[in-house]
Amino acid sequence: MTRPLPPAAPISMDAEGQRLLQRLADLVPLRQPAVLVTVWGVEGSAPRGPGARMLCRGGRLLAGTIGGGHLEDQALRDAVELEAGPAAAADSHAEVGDADAPPSEATLVEESAGARGGVARVIRYPLGPQLAQCCGGVVRLHFQPVDAAAAGRLQTEFETAVQTGATLRTGFADESLYEQPQAVPTVLLCGAGHVATALARVLQPLPWRVIVVDARPEWADRARFAPAVEVIATEPLRLLAAWGWLGPAAAVSHAAQRLLDGSRPVPAAPWAAATRAIVMTHDHALDRELVDALLRVPDRIEAPRAALPYVGLIGSPSKAAATRHRLRQGGLAAAVIDRLVSPIGLRLGSAADAPLLGGKLPGEIAIGVAAQLLALPGPPTP
Repeated sequence: MTRPLPPAAPISMDAEGQRLLQRLADLVPLRQPAVLVTVWGVEGSAPRGPGARMLCRGGRLLAGTIGGGHLEDQALRDAVELEAGPAAAADSHAEVGDADAPPSEATLVEESAGARGGVARVIRYPLGPQLAQCCGGVVRLHFQPVDAAAAGRLQTEFETAVQTGATLRTGFADESLYEQPQAVPTVLLCGAGHVATALARVLQPLPWRVIVVDARPEWADRARFAPAVEVIATEPLRLLAAWGWLGPAAAVSHAAQRLLDGSRPVPAAPWAAATRAIVMTHDHALDRELVDALLRVPDRIEAPRAALPYVGLIGSPSKAAATRHRLRQGGLAAAVIDRLVSPIGLRLGSAADAPLLGGKLPGEIAIGVAAQLLALPGPPTP
């Protein structure tokens, strides 16, 4: 029997799996253990590659995905058995997945003491007629029980790997899966108005980080945004200063220190080269200040490849023209000003004046901007 092994060399971490690990501790609270399922090895065609992850409890999917379909349904059943024994798995079969699905021919490969506690298990799944998936390949899944302590340790290991550039190692018996965390695309929304709310909602399914900043507390209200969105009620320029994006002097200014020492947590600074910033405040003068500051980040931050790949400004062509004029008056080089995207949104054609996708409603603008952001190349490796 062939045995698709996990890759021996480091692979780029699956984006959705990476987002799951980023919030694993919140997903596994005290006295509510779960099972983390990871695609361990693949042979032939399969829905997802090594490193794809899902978290489940009691036969229910909590976060992530290993590809959906009957494979995921069967894995949810098998995770229940690992949680509470065969009896619980039998009870779950009538509730989880498609009751008409054909039985699985999954083959248990082996069990091993988990590196982070519990008993880990790897199961082999042929994706042929028995699982009613036409991929036709073979997938090995790694099942790891995680309680709150184990989830915290694993999230810390992941965060350390991100910060140091190291690889994340998951061991099982004599095998190891090595993964290299990737820079997470970040969308910074300066302004928490109706378009920001709609855009954050559209971006929510993506494995991206979304940060919203607005000085007006009634608009920078977490209840207006999806749970994963980071919302902070402060002046956007103060947040940029606290991140060091306005230069060393601004980073140690009284305003920046007040923000950092305040009672509310400040979102950690994203990697500039992976950040798409969109300026959409209620104040045109503030918009110009923010655009100027964001375009000057490479001159003020001591880091390679610090230029933001996208700096967008909401508004009409006349507002865009006036802003560019003010930037030229402020001494910004033409090549830098040319990086400003305004008006924002996906154009339906290659011409500079081609019409934008959608209309003027917040939801229409959000869909057009999200499509434009998706068309950008992914962030480089840190």
